[in-house]
Amino acid sequence: MIIDAHVHIFPSLKYTVSRYNNIRFSPQLDQKTIRDMWGRMKTNILDERYIPGLGEDVNFRIDNYGKFYWTKNGKECWMQRFPAILRNIEWPPEQMIASMDEIGVDKAIIQAGYMEMNFEYKYFKEINEKWPTRLFGTITIDYDIEKDRNYRQKQIDKLKKITTNISSIKGVYQAFPRGQKIDDKEFEPLWKELLNMKIPHIFYVGFQPKEKYLQSLKQIEKVLRKFPDLVGVIGHLGGNIRPKRNKNYSDGKELLKVLKLPNVYFEVGYVLAYENWKLWKENYQYPYPLHTEFIRMIYEEVGCKRFLWGSDMPNLYRTCTYQQCLDLVRLHFDFLDEEEKKLVLSGNALRVFRV
Repeated sequence: MIIDAHVHIFPSLKYTVSRYNNIRFSPQLDQKTIRDMWGRMKTNILDERYIPGLGEDVNFRIDNYGKFYWTKNGKECWMQRFPAILRNIEWPPEQMIASMDEIGVDKAIIQAGYMEMNFEYKYFKEINEKWPTRLFGTITIDYDIEKDRNYRQKQIDKLKKITTNISSIKGVYQAFPRGQKIDDKEFEPLWKELLNMKIPHIFYVGFQPKEKYLQSLKQIEKVLRKFPDLVGVIGHLGGNIRPKRNKNYSDGKELLKVLKLPNVYFEVGYVLAYENWKLWKENYQYPYPLHTEFIRMIYEEVGCKRFLWGSDMPNLYRTCTYQQCLDLVRLHFDFLDEEEKKLVLSGNALRVFRV
């Protein structure tokens, strides 16, 4: 059996009004992601002077094949935000199932985060009803400690109701706004509820300046030490892999303190960190030698009993094929024996997500 612990499914994110509560805000939020992803995704320029500000009038637009365009300082700029195989930024469940069948993936966990929250869980419910043994969802809520306790309790109540009524929801993805102090006592009702529900929380780590990234890891560590039965998942390979000359560079060892905790799992299939040839040169090439070295370093410190293979399909196609991502583990992680590879490709995910 093979389980992909990180896939996405969505209707057209270019045209559907389901993506946000108010579709007028969609271009503004898309424009903001350019700064968040700068230096990771492919762009026609690396000079930060051309990054558009939130709400800045730069004639922002999206083509039919996942590319963001804008004009700043007299220059036409672009970023390949989604892979070009997605026409109108759409990835339906039928296409995900066909991709799984093509390479022999049995089950997949759909990560939340691309759609308006209430629409999203209903959409995932419909998908699971059609493919009850293949596709399973996660949910996100807005547990915001800057709002009053009554609001936050309603978010927890919604979480409880959804997971009770929809058995296909197998995890919670980033339940709070980024940047909040999650080891604050006001977060304890959320962590206690997740404990009661016996459901993992997937943390959206990285994709931010190094100082904020390191601070978020410290807070996650404090929370998961305080609640040793709460299961946490660190996705996107930690999310802050950078070339050595980048100001936010780290060697990955900062992850070890949290990854050594027995209740923390780590996603190892994510290779999109290496997608920009201008930055990585020869390390951009499959099978990504720096990726294997990084995973080997983590493995030598913590073992593989809490590794999860997650591809980030279909975004993966900005870098390599689905088959190649699977073969990274099967053929190129030569430091794993066959039983360990089975754990990474299915056994650990079965234990965490109970699918």
